[in-house]
Amino acid sequence: MQRDPSGTLINDPASGAPVARVRDLAFAYGGADRPALRGITLDVHAGEVLVIEGPSGGGKSTLLRALAGLVPDFHGGAVSGSVEVGGHDALATPPAALGGAVGMVFQDPEAQAVMGTVDRDVAFGPQNAGLPADEIVRRVQQALADAGAAHLSGRRIDELSSGERQRVAIAGVLAREPRLLVLDEPTSQLDNDSAAALACTLRRLADRGTAVVIAEHRGERVRPIADRVLAVTDGLLGPAAPPEDDVLALAPACEVPGPPAVRILGIDAGHGERRVMTDASMALVGGRVTALVGPNGSGKTPLLRVLAGLHCPDAGCVMIDDDDVSALPPELRFPRLGLVPQDPGRHLLTETIADEIGVALTSLGVEGDARSARILDAARDMGLDHMLERHPLDLSVGERERVALASILVARPRVLVLDEPTRGMDPARKRDLARIIRSRAADGVAVLVATHDGPFAMAAADEVLVMRAGGPVPGELPPAAIVTA
Repeated sequence: MQRDPSGTLINDPASGAPVARVRDLAFAYGGADRPALRGITLDVHAGEVLVIEGPSGGGKSTLLRALAGLVPDFHGGAVSGSVEVGGHDALATPPAALGGAVGMVFQDPEAQAVMGTVDRDVAFGPQNAGLPADEIVRRVQQALADAGAAHLSGRRIDELSSGERQRVAIAGVLAREPRLLVLDEPTSQLDNDSAAALACTLRRLADRGTAVVIAEHRGERVRPIADRVLAVTDGLLGPAAPPEDDVLALAPACEVPGPPAVRILGIDAGHGERRVMTDASMALVGGRVTALVGPNGSGKTPLLRVLAGLHCPDAGCVMIDDDDVSALPPELRFPRLGLVPQDPGRHLLTETIADEIGVALTSLGVEGDARSARILDAARDMGLDHMLERHPLDLSVGERERVALASILVARPRVLVLDEPTRGMDPARKRDLARIIRSRAADGVAVLVATHDGPFAMAAADEVLVMRAGGPVPGELPPAAIVTA
C-alpha cells in the first residue's frame, strides 16, 4: 500500500474504492442528552489495520456498530450521513445481509455465542452462508488456529473462561472471511501471550487484503501492527494522542492488615471431569488488595465464583469471617461479599442507571433520602452522576462495567471481588478505579481483583497471587505483552 509523506494511506487505483466509506455520520441514542457521533468522515481501505482510540463513552463502539450495520437497525436513535460497506448502504441494510462484507467482534463475547459447543459456534456463519461441508471444516480449523483457540475444539461454550470465549468469538467472525473485520476491545480479556498472538494474526489478515478496524484501550498491544491510529473523543474523529505511559502510580503498602475476612480451604472444583482447582486454599484479609493473575483458562473466574456461591465445589469450604458459608446461596453471602463479574451487561436489570445502582439498597431496606444519597455518592465515584436516567444497555461496555461496580459498592461489602474490572476502561477511569479500591481497603475491606491488566494491578494491589497447578500461589505480575509488527 502507498502512503503520503505523513504516513497516511493513499488508495491504490488498482484496488478500487475503499472497503468502507463514512460520510458526515451523526448519531444519537434515544434519550441521550448529547450525540454519540458528530460529523464522522472516514475511509477504510483493504489491507490496512486502523486502530481507533479515545476515552470510554467517547463514541468508538458506536462507530464500529455503524460500520457493522447495527446503527440504527438494532439500537434505534437518530442518524444522519452515510455509511457504505462493501457497496452496501450499512444504515439501511439489515445486519444479516452485511454478513459477507463485515464481521464484528463485540466487547462482550459472552453475548456473541449462539451454539453450545466451540466448533458448532465457529461454524455457524459459514453454515448460514451455505458453504460446502468440507469448506466449513477448513474454515473452522483455520479460524480456531488463527484465534489461538485450536485447543478449545470440542469444548462446551458454557465451560470456557471469558478470555477463552473471546477467542472463540474472534474465530467465529474470522471463519466468515469478511472483507472488513471490526473488533471492539479484542484483547481486553486476553493474557499477554494471547494478545500478542492475536495482534500478529490481525496483521497477517490485513496483509492478505482484509480491512481491519480495532477499537482498543490497551494501545500498546495493537499500535505496533497499525497503519493508522485515530481517536474518537466526544463523538468527533481526529488524530490520536501520543501513547500514554501505562504505568500507574504504585499502590501504597498496607502496613497493618486486618484479620482474615474470607478463606477457601481445600477446594476442588471444575466442569465435569475437567479439574480447574485441586486442594486450593487462600485467605484474604481486611485492608489489603490482592491481584489474581494467570493465563486464560487457568481457573481465576471459577475461584471467584466459588467465593460468591455461584459455583459449587466438589470438596472444601468457604469461610467469611468465622462462618462456614459453603452451603449458602449467593444472595445470602451478600452484602458481606460482593462480586462484580466479567460480563456486567448480563446482570443489568432495570431501565435506568439510578434504579440499577439502587437494586442492592432495595434488598437491604434502605429507602428515602438515605437511598438517594447513597446512589448519588456511588454514581459520582464511578463518573456516572451525569447519566443517571440513561438506560444501562445503551452504554459502552466500559460504562456498563462502572454501573455494575457502583451497584455493588453502594452496598458497602466487607469483601469485594472484581473479575476483570478494567474491561473497556480508558487510563483515566483505571486510575479512578484504583483510587476507589485503595480507599475501600483503607476502610478495612478485603479486595480480590482477577485481572490481565498488569499496570492496573500494580497500581491497586498489595500482593499478587498466580493461578498455577490447580490453585492460587504467591507470585509476581507477568511482564507486559511484546508485539512485533
